[in-house]
Amino acid sequence: MRVPRLSRASCAVLLVAAALAAAAGTRAPDPGFGGALDVQLSLAARDGTPLESPVAGEPFRVQVWLADPASGRPVEDEHPSAWIRPVATSNSRCSEAARAYFVNQGALPRGSTDLARSLYAVSHEDGTVSIIDWEHSIASANILAVAEVKDLAGPIAPLRPSFAFVALTKDGRRVHVDAAEGTSPRPMPTADRTTAPSLVSANGWVAQGRWVFPPDDSASLDLGDTVIALSSALPDEELGVHDGVLALLDPGVAVLIPEDGRPEAPVEGPPGATWAAHAASADATLFVDGGSELVIVYGGNREVRTPLPAMASRVSVSPDGALALAWSRDSRAVSIIEIATATVVQAVEVNRPPVDQTIREVAFARGAAFLLLDRLDFVMVLDLALARRGVPAALRPVRIGPPVEDLPEGAGPFLVETARGHAGGTVLALHPDLSTAFPVMRDSGNTTAPMNGFRIRGARPQALAELNGALRERAPGLYEGATVLARGGPHELVVSGGPGRFTACARFDVEGEAEEGLVLRLEAEVGQRDENGLALDLRVMDASGTAQAWPADLPLILQSLEGGWRARTVARPVAPDRHRAVLADIPPGQISIALDRALPPEVTIAPATIQVSR
Repeated sequence: MRVPRLSRASCAVLLVAAALAAAAGTRAPDPGFGGALDVQLSLAARDGTPLESPVAGEPFRVQVWLADPASGRPVEDEHPSAWIRPVATSNSRCSEAARAYFVNQGALPRGSTDLARSLYAVSHEDGTVSIIDWEHSIASANILAVAEVKDLAGPIAPLRPSFAFVALTKDGRRVHVDAAEGTSPRPMPTADRTTAPSLVSANGWVAQGRWVFPPDDSASLDLGDTVIALSSALPDEELGVHDGVLALLDPGVAVLIPEDGRPEAPVEGPPGATWAAHAASADATLFVDGGSELVIVYGGNREVRTPLPAMASRVSVSPDGALALAWSRDSRAVSIIEIATATVVQAVEVNRPPVDQTIREVAFARGAAFLLLDRLDFVMVLDLALARRGVPAALRPVRIGPPVEDLPEGAGPFLVETARGHAGGTVLALHPDLSTAFPVMRDSGNTTAPMNGFRIRGARPQALAELNGALRERAPGLYEGATVLARGGPHELVVSGGPGRFTACARFDVEGEAEEGLVLRLEAEVGQRDENGLALDLRVMDASGTAQAWPADLPLILQSLEGGWRARTVARPVAPDRHRAVLADIPPGQISIALDRALPPEVTIAPATIQVSR
C-alpha cells in the first residue's frame, strides 16, 4: 500500500486523534479475542473536528489509531474491520461480537452498520439522484433517498471522507448529496468554469479548467494549465480503491496528485496526448494520443515509445501495475501491454458477432479486465493472468441485457469497479433500459441473472457510482472511515484486526430519535441445585414489569463475565409466562444470559445477569 506523505494537516489530524484517545483513555484490545496492539478510537465530524455525539442522519468519521505497545510507534498496513451496533440489541461481549463477525464472514445482526458496506448513487434522466442500499433491499424497495438536482448533467462520484456523492450540473456547478435517508442537495465551492467542462474521476476528484478539487472537500488546486483528462491513480490492491488521481494537462503534461493533495513533479508526454494513466509499481506514466503509439515515461524522465497494433485514445492500468490496456471508443480492438518491459503482449479483437461493436468503458477486479461494449448489452471478460503468460486472451462475452440505442451525450459511467465486490472479482454494470445494476464476475457465465442485481426505481438511470466507508490508512497508524446512522440512542463501535488479532470497542450516544419498537428484558432467578444441576427460572418482562406470555422454548447463550466459560441451553415453558433450564456445569461468579435467536427489528430483549454462589 502506498502511504502518502504527511502534510501539516495530516499531522494535525494525528495530534487531534492522539489527544482524544488520551483524554478518553486507551481502549486496549480485548484479551478474549487475542491481539497485542494499543488501540485508540475516536469520532470526528465531516471536517475532521472532534465529535462526542453524532447526529442521526448526518455522516461522521471514525478514527482509529494503532500503535505498538512496546515502542509506541504507529502500526502501518493494517486492514481492520469496523462496525457499529445498537447497545440495546447487543447481547454479546466485544470479543464475542468480533468472533461472530468473522465466523459468519462479515454478516451482522439486523440493526448493525458495517463501515465496509457500500451505498450507490444513481442519476436519472429526470434530474434526480437516488441513494441506494443494495444489501438491504427487499425486491425494489432499496432506495434510501431521492434528491432533485436542478440541471443535473454528466457523471457522479463518491466523496468518501464526507460519506456523500458529488453531482455536476450543466453549467459546471458541483452539488453535494449526503448518502443518508432524506438527503437534500447543497452547493459546493466552485471555480472559474469558462475554460473547460467539468471532469470527474471514478474516485471523486473533479477538474474544472485548471482547477482540481480533491474528494475530501479541501481547498482546490491550481495546476496552471487546463485539465483535459482525469484518471484514478495510486491503487490499494487489497481494498480495490485508488488513493490519488492523475491529471493530464494541455499540452501533454501529466501531474500525479496523491491523497494528501500535494502534486508531484509534472511528467512530459506527447503534445497531442488524449489520455494518461499511472502505474505506481513501475513508477511509470503512460500516454496515448489517438494514434498507433504508446509513450511510457519511467521515473519521470526516461521515455520509451511502443508501436500499437490498433489505434488508441485511452489507456487503463491494472491495479497491480503489471499490464495496461490501450483502447479507443471508436476501435474494435484492445492492445495489452506489459508495463515493466514496454512490450505489447497481444491484441484482442471484439468485432465478431454477436458483439460487433466498439468498447465504451474498461474496469478491473482481481486479475480480470472487464470491457463494456458501446450498446451496453455485453461485458467482455479478459483474464489478465492468461494474457501475461502469452496465452491467447479470448474475450468471453457476458450478456447483461438488450442493446441500448439512444444514450444521451455524457451519460455514464455504466461500468463501476466496486470496493465491496473487489475480493470476489466483481464489477457492476448498469443497464438503463432494465433499470438494473448487474454484478459481473470473472467467472460469470454467458449471461447474468436478474436476481443477482439490484433494481432501481424511478426514471431511466444515466450513471452509477459506489461509496464505500471502510477504514483506510490516512497516515501511518491512523485509519479512518465514514458512515451515517439512521436512528439515535446508545451505540457501540467495534474495531477488530481479525481472529487472533486486536479487538476494541467504544460506546457513544447518537443524538436523535431512537429506534421505536418493543423493548423487553430477560429476568432470571437462581433456583435450587440438585444432582441434575442448577435450576434457572426465566421470564420475559416489559418496561412496566409485567411478565409476557411466551409459549415457545427460549434458546439461551450463557457466558461468564469473569472467565472464558460459555454454554448454550434451552429453557422449556413451565407456565405461559415462565421458563426453566437446568445446567450441570455452570461456574460460580457473574453469568450473563442472553436470548440465542434472531428477533424482528422492532423487538429488543435485553440480557439478564445472575450471581452464582461459590
